[in-house]
Amino acid sequence: MKRCLATKAHLCLCGLLAVFASASRGSAQEGQGKYITEASVRLTRLISTANKDGYQLQENSFSIGGGWLKQSKETWVPIYKVSLEEGKQYRFLAARDEDAKDVDLEILDADGKRVAMDEKTDPEAVVDFVPNASGTYQVRIRLYDSMNNVPCACLSIVLNKK
Repeated sequence: MKRCLATKAHLCLCGLLAVFASASRGSAQEGQGKYITEASVRLTRLISTANKDGYQLQENSFSIGGGWLKQSKETWVPIYKVSLEEGKQYRFLAARDEDAKDVDLEILDADGKRVAMDEKTDPEAVVDFVPNASGTYQVRIRLYDSMNNVPCACLSIVLNKK
């Protein structure tokens, strides 16, 4: 079962590779796929750790998103909405390419109120969250800092404990 979950996560990440591989931060031959690959490898490691902690991908539910983010101290980018159940344990993860120095993650309730976040000075973000109410929650990400102020590939996923 754990191997199957890791394989599903890997397939999701490979799908994102195809979506984002286009224009380049560097040379035209390089493409953005390199940066999505870097972020995917990091996210896969975070997923493996979460799997060991008892978290897994939700079945029949959207669970992964990301984007090509510009560095900003203020701008939070909405990446997906997800339905969460009251009292259930969730882990939100965010990973980045090699040029990102600090990635932050936040969860907002249906009223737009921040209910959980990770804004440590860290290139990856981990947020454990147990909602007080079932409903739809917004996941947002921010590239707070990057090398030479370059845009970066940042990916996020949500897992839950069974």
